[in-house]
Parts: sequence; structure tokens; C-alpha cells
Amino acid sequence: MSMIEVRSISKTIKEKKILEDISFEIGEGECVALIGPNGAGKTTLLSCLLGDWFVTSGDIRIEGRKVTDAVLKKVVGILPQENGVPASLTVQELIAFFQAIYLNPLSDKEVDELLDFSPEQKNQLAEKLSGGQKRLLSFVLTLIGRPSILFLDEPTTAMDTSTRQRFWEIVHRLKESGVTLVYSSHYIEEVEHTADRILVLHQGRLLRDTTPFKMRSEEQEKQFIIPSDYEAIITSWDNIYDMEVKHDRLSFMTKDVDAVWQALQKVNCPIAEIEMTNKTLLNTLFDTTKEEEK
Repeated sequence: MSMIEVRSISKTIKEKKILEDISFEIGEGECVALIGPNGAGKTTLLSCLLGDWFVTSGDIRIEGRKVTDAVLKKVVGILPQENGVPASLTVQELIAFFQAIYLNPLSDKEVDELLDFSPEQKNQLAEKLSGGQKRLLSFVLTLIGRPSILFLDEPTTAMDTSTRQRFWEIVHRLKESGVTLVYSSHYIEEVEHTADRILVLHQGRLLRDTTPFKMRSEEQEKQFIIPSDYEAIITSWDNIYDMEVKHDRLSFMTKDVDAVWQALQKVNCPIAEIEMTNKTLLNTLFDTTKEEEK
């Protein structure tokens, strides 16, 4: 069953095209990751899916309804990128407030199993939590109304490793219970751990609709890193590209691995000084994002 249908949507803001001719469908219970470099249009796409922004052209349907249909508020959970919690409420008071506004909320026991906070943490002001704990709390609060569809914008921002692991565990539970999830992410490990599908956005267009497995199994490039002393020697090689020198190290890409390896041996590059790493499109996309954030 198709839960989300996006048909040829475009979004223009101040004469600048942010999204262009994007179409896809998401089935019930799927976990779909939106990835791409900064400025690719991920947050804009989420805003259109939520009805916060109207599309310039095209159509979006969630459970067959327009995104502005008030009925969807009962079934859709939203975790925005901003990590805000009320300043004057304890964690327990905040949980109780959310339980009070839903007809069939999660019980205290169910919330505790998800949140895994100590009694002391539940009794302290929410604003006093660490950044990662606030993020986890915000995530669990979106689940109290038992949504069947979740939209998460950079959900694990500010989480440390252990809290992020907790997030992944909760996502697996939600997937097992049939919840449909759509989230944007900058973390390759997160996508590989949780996503059934990947929508790759680039400059406002849907570049790929694929899976982590397919992206990993595609033709791979290799990245070599060697001492920069060899720069003058390898510059003329025609089977390498994307050469870059940083301090005393030289990196480059190739698909002709055996020939490059033999050539490095011929010029007496010590094996101990050669680093070689697999690179796929998935790696490249996330590496690009990290570079843009520096």
C-alpha cells in the first residue's frame, strides 16, 4: 500500500528553483532516507511533504489525502531539525502533557522503555539535559501519539554514539510495527543501519532512488593515499583523477587498481606508505557533505 505519493513536484522561491520535477512513492512500513549535500533540497522537500510549504507545481498525497488535510495530524509525527524543549517543565511533566493531548497515548511503561532515562533524569528540567538527551526526548515525544507516519529532519544531530545507537534501536522497533519513516541524514552509518531505501537529492533534483545494498555493490572506485613526494611522478598518469595534496600526503582516485598498484611499486613507493580505501557513490555523497560543512 502506498502511503506517500509525490508526483512531479517543483518548488521555486524568489525565482530560484529549489526542487525540480521530483516523483516517488513510499509504501507502508518503509524506512526511507533523504541524503545529499547541503543545499540539495532535503529540508525543503520535507517542508513540502508536511504542508508547511506549498509546491509550485505537482502534487503530494499522504494516505490519499492532501498534505494540508487536518486528518493527517492524527497519524503523522514530526521531528524538526531545531532541538527545542520548554524551559520550565521537567521531563516527566513534558511526557504527561503529551500523553494528555492524545486519545490513545503511549503508557508510562512504553515511554520508559523507549527513553531509558533514570528517575533522576525524568525529574530534572528538560532544558538541563545534554544536547543528545534533548534530541532523544524530542524524538520519543513525537511517538507518544502512536503516529503511523514519521518525518524526521536530521534526527540524530547532537547525539553522542550511545544515544545514536538508542535511536537506531527505536527505529528498528518502529519498522517492525509497520510505521512508515522518512528522514534526512548526514551520517552514512545511520543510513546503512536503518534505511530500506535511499532518495539521493542533488541541486534540487532526485538523482537516485535506490537502496544501501545496491549502492554498496555498484562499481567501486579506490582512493589511494601516498607520500606527497611522489606528486611529480604520478601527475602524468592518465588512469588517476581527483588528485589532492594535504600536508605531506597525496590522495587520488582510480578504477584501474591493479595497474596503479604495480606502477607505485615500480617507482619504489613503500607498501607501508600506501593507503587504499573503497569508495562508492554513498561514500562520495557523504564525503562531499562533510567537506561543505567545514
